[in-house]
Amino acid sequence: MSALMPKSAESAPAPIWLRTPLRRFETCGAWADTISEHFVPLEVEPRGNGPFRNLAANETFGCLQVAELMTSAQRVRRTRVLANRSESAQYKFSVQISGRTMIAQDGRSALLDPGDWGIYDTSRPYEVFEEPDAHFLVLQVPAHVLSIWEPCIQSQLARRFGSGSGSARVAMDALRALVSQGPALEPELAFEVSSTVMRLFALSLGEHADGGGVSSLEEVRQGQLRVILRHVHEHLHDVSMNADTLAQRFRMSRRYLYKLFAARGLTPADYILGARLERCRELLADPACARQIGELAYAHGFTDTSVFSHAFRRRFGLSPSEWRAQHSRPASGRTFDRTVQ
Repeated sequence: MSALMPKSAESAPAPIWLRTPLRRFETCGAWADTISEHFVPLEVEPRGNGPFRNLAANETFGCLQVAELMTSAQRVRRTRVLANRSESAQYKFSVQISGRTMIAQDGRSALLDPGDWGIYDTSRPYEVFEEPDAHFLVLQVPAHVLSIWEPCIQSQLARRFGSGSGSARVAMDALRALVSQGPALEPELAFEVSSTVMRLFALSLGEHADGGGVSSLEEVRQGQLRVILRHVHEHLHDVSMNADTLAQRFRMSRRYLYKLFAARGLTPADYILGARLERCRELLADPACARQIGELAYAHGFTDTSVFSHAFRRRFGLSPSEWRAQHSRPASGRTFDRTVQ
C-alpha cells in the first residue's frame, strides 16, 4: 500500500496538542513495547531508508485515552492472533494533524490528510501505514461507551471523514477544549465531557450520504433504536427502567430518546409496558410455566399485581387468570388424586 502514498509536500510544523512532554523513541523495539503497553499489542515494521525516530505523549481524559504521535515511515499491524488475545473491545479514532496516514481494515483503506479522521476496531486485525513526519492523534475509547452507535461505526471502519464542518467540526473544537481543560475537570465531569466528544464524532458519521453502509441520519437513528430496544427486552425485570434511566444509560437527552421512539408511534413508557405485558402473556400461555401470576408480574417490573392485572386486561381484553385458563390443558388431560374411604 505504500505505493499509494507519494511523498507529501513540505509544510510548517503543526502545534502540539497535549501538555505532557513528548518522549523520543529511536529503536523499533522500544517503540513497539511502548505502544503495546499504552494501546494494544502491535507489530511494528520500519519502512524506508531514513532513521527511526518517533515522538509520543499520552494523557487520559475521562473515558478517553489520547495519544499524540509524530512518526517516521512505518507500518503498524494488528494481526489476527494479537486481536484474538484482546480482553476488551476498543475503538481508535485517528485524527490527522499533519503529514499523512493510511488505515486499513475489513478490506477497506483510507488515506488521511491533515484535518481528516477515521476509525478502526482493535478487536479485529488492522494495519496503519505512516508517512515520514506524520503527526496525528489517536483517540482510544472502550466500545461500550459507544454501544448505541455500534451499528453505524461498524459500517464505517477504515473510511475517511473530514472535520471542517458539521458535527465533526464541533467534535474537534470540543476535543481541543477537553485537552486544554481536562486536567482541571473533576473525574465524573471529565467522563461526561469525553463521552460527549466521542458521540459527536460518531454522530457525524450519519452526515455522510456517500459513506457506503450508512446513507442518512435516519438509518443511524434506527440502529440506535435497535440497541435500546434490545436493552429493554433484556432488562424487563428492572423496576427502575423508564425514559430517564434509558436516557442516562445511553447518554442522550430525553428529547432525543422520545424522538427515536416516535418513529414507531410510541413513547418509551408505552414500549416498556407493552414489552413487559407481552412477555407475561407468553409465559401465562405456556403450560410448562407454573409460576404464580403475582410472581410473574414482580419478575417483569411490576410492583403491584392489581396494576398489572388492569394493564393486562386493557391490553388483551382478558385478566391474567382468564388468559391462563383459556390456554391451559383440557380437563380431560388432567389426573386427580382420590382418597380411598
